[in-house]
Amino acid sequence: MATGKPTLREIARLANVHYATASYVLNGARSSTRVSEETRQRVLAAARELGYTVNRAAQQLRTRRSHVVGLLVGGLENPFFARMVSLCAIALERRGYEFILNTRRADESNDLHLLETLNSRRPDGMILWCETSTQVLERAQQPDMENVVVIGYLMPNRDSVRALFTTGLQEAVDHLLERGYRRIGYIAPASAVARNDVRGQFYKQFAEQSGQPPLVYTFPGTAYDVGAARACAEQIADDPNRPDALLCFNDMTALGALSGLRRKGIRVPQDMGLVGCDDLPLISQLDLPLTTLIYPLEEICNIAVNMLVERLNALYKGEELPPRHAEVPTRLVIRSST
Repeated sequence: MATGKPTLREIARLANVHYATASYVLNGARSSTRVSEETRQRVLAAARELGYTVNRAAQQLRTRRSHVVGLLVGGLENPFFARMVSLCAIALERRGYEFILNTRRADESNDLHLLETLNSRRPDGMILWCETSTQVLERAQQPDMENVVVIGYLMPNRDSVRALFTTGLQEAVDHLLERGYRRIGYIAPASAVARNDVRGQFYKQFAEQSGQPPLVYTFPGTAYDVGAARACAEQIADDPNRPDALLCFNDMTALGALSGLRRKGIRVPQDMGLVGCDDLPLISQLDLPLTTLIYPLEEICNIAVNMLVERLNALYKGEELPPRHAEVPTRLVIRSST
């Protein structure tokens, strides 16, 4: 263990890398060298061994960059957003960034103040989750907020990335039809149906094209309210004209639907098939593992972080980047519920 404050040159020597490489990994210094994950981990291990800590205040004065990113997502009661935060944190750490977090509450009709709170902390940039047009997205399009990446919604003049639901949803309805299900319904929180979410849009188009009346079931509350989804499914079970399969807004909705149907003696998949969306880790571990759409969250978070860091680096070098957009396909994973 070294005595006194270790230097970057001592860390570079211990990690067997060039000084510039150690500086790039630990301080985000400018460098034309790409650093492999193995090299980055070796530098970080050397820094830990020598007791090195980054002086963020000095770094910000020197580079005019805080190496802090603002992150605005949905409520962490929803496992989907908890996982999103974890994945973004890992991707940012790999690029030498820390993050500050703000989360939406289900009872908030306006979340613009959350964005302004993040912006007041003067991060280098921000990553925002939005699936529909909101005041947050309107604010993000203003000139003073060009260092923004949006997840979940494609914006023409900002970097953005979203999941392409149509690929997985088409696989889902094709699979259900192949399995002999004919009356396919859709269950979602009322708020999602009201804002005409992409899953609901796809379902309505499918119902129209297949010639069946749309069977849309809604419940009050949030997209992660398992109890509300369960109560809705119990009402569906009591309906003599109920569907024989349900597309669910997300996995939490599917989990509630599974519980409600079972309470009413409806067998899954024999009497009714269920398809979720997101592929949360817990869904495959149920006693009846759920068929679901795999939402490519890890890939999307990595793309968003890379987009932001590339934009920040270009700004630092005085370069300009046009807005970039990416769509990552979803796909179906078939399990016991169908």
